[in-house]
Amino acid sequence: MANNLMDYLPDYYNDVYEMQTIMHAQGDVLDKAEGEQFRLLLNQFVTQTDAKGISVFEDQVGIKPAPSDDLETRQNKVLMRLLPPRPITIWYLRDLFATLKIPATITVIKRDAIVEAKSAEINRSQIENIKYLLNIYLPANMIYEIRVALNRAEISNDFKVGLGTWLKATTTVQANVSQFIN
Repeated sequence: MANNLMDYLPDYYNDVYEMQTIMHAQGDVLDKAEGEQFRLLLNQFVTQTDAKGISVFEDQVGIKPAPSDDLETRQNKVLMRLLPPRPITIWYLRDLFATLKIPATITVIKRDAIVEAKSAEINRSQIENIKYLLNIYLPANMIYEIRVALNRAEISNDFKVGLGTWLKATTTVQANVSQFIN
């Protein structure tokens, strides 16, 4: 029990059973109320919410979560919609990827933004988040590429050789034309 009300009980109640029972009962109620208050406080921040809290944010922003979305994916979708406007720089996009825990690097060459990631580290929802961010934040005269490096694969070159025979037979039969003459 985090709230031990017995510590605040005056000395003359030390041997009174009823008062000790009341303090223990009230301490449990106070613990539950404090837990709910703490959960309510955490649900005020998108990155700290639970499933009930994130649903409130999704309703405010107008997002309908997919059944396969986990809590972190739902939080990231809400964060992307609520981001404050800032000057769009390469450093800002890198910070944004770090904040959203997207394991990718971004570089800009002239008017081409190149996002590179490894297939073992990135999942489909993170790629969708990258597409959304780049569609929203990049200027209209820029294009982007998302490059996902595949895992190392081993290729074996087995060459199968077989030996067989092939036979072709042709026959010619002369027709009996005497039957057809009238």
